[in-house]
Amino acid sequence: MLNKTANQAQYALLAHPAKHSLSPQIHNYGFKVNRLNAVYFVIDTNASGQEVAREIRQQPLTGCNLSLPLKETILPELDAISTSAQLIGAVNTVYNDNGRLIGENTDGTGLVADIKAHGVDLTQANILLLGGGATARAILTALALTPVASVTVLQRAHRPHYQQVEQLIKNLTPKTTTKLTCQPWQQVEQLNWPQFNLLINATSIGFGKLSDQAPLTRQQLAQLQPITKVWDVIYQPRQSQLLQQAAQLELQTHNGLGMLVQQAAGAFNFWTGKNLPVNEIESFLK
Repeated sequence: MLNKTANQAQYALLAHPAKHSLSPQIHNYGFKVNRLNAVYFVIDTNASGQEVAREIRQQPLTGCNLSLPLKETILPELDAISTSAQLIGAVNTVYNDNGRLIGENTDGTGLVADIKAHGVDLTQANILLLGGGATARAILTALALTPVASVTVLQRAHRPHYQQVEQLIKNLTPKTTTKLTCQPWQQVEQLNWPQFNLLINATSIGFGKLSDQAPLTRQQLAQLQPITKVWDVIYQPRQSQLLQQAAQLELQTHNGLGMLVQQAAGAFNFWTGKNLPVNEIESFLK
């Protein structure tokens, strides 16, 4: 915790674990560049959504970012939630408007912004999206509302996320021209691999205790077109096992660092109305 100076606005990441987060570097640089009297720090917590909402108001925090499970457990405690966050069923960003907590989700739009920044024409994209958790649903929603040509979600059928993705697809279908489907992971070998020109890993496979694993095999990746681009939301390590395998097959790869900065830019703008210098931040984080 940092000491608060006069009239200094406080922002934080509430997560567990939190100490290795790059978010303080990103947001504190943004405050400096925009000459805002504000500070961003981390709060390592396992508290419930109700307890965290109380802490945001009592601290008080002007804004905060959240990791799982708080992205979902804080929802009942919020006073307002954006339309997209309601669809996703999760928020990663909260703004404290004089005690009124407003939730937003910038995860999916952050990834879409990063993909576009790399010159990808998403209108023609046929995407294979791995995973059905909060991050995957945020990405699915952002892609559908972009819109893109198609998104096929691969998720294990026996997990609650499978039903959540199916319901999200039902809710999104009237709002988009994107063809949306969800396939059980058990049917992975039956996929029409050459149809995909963009692959996105939104699972945790490749991160933390799973850093030595990849969600797909080299043989599966080898069935993709040579022009297929591979994105992984993981940025630690910078080259996940999935990206290493894809690079060996000479597929173009991108880690989650760009998404991290772009989702932070969305949150920063939501809180302050100001812009983060995205390119500068990405350069010094690399």
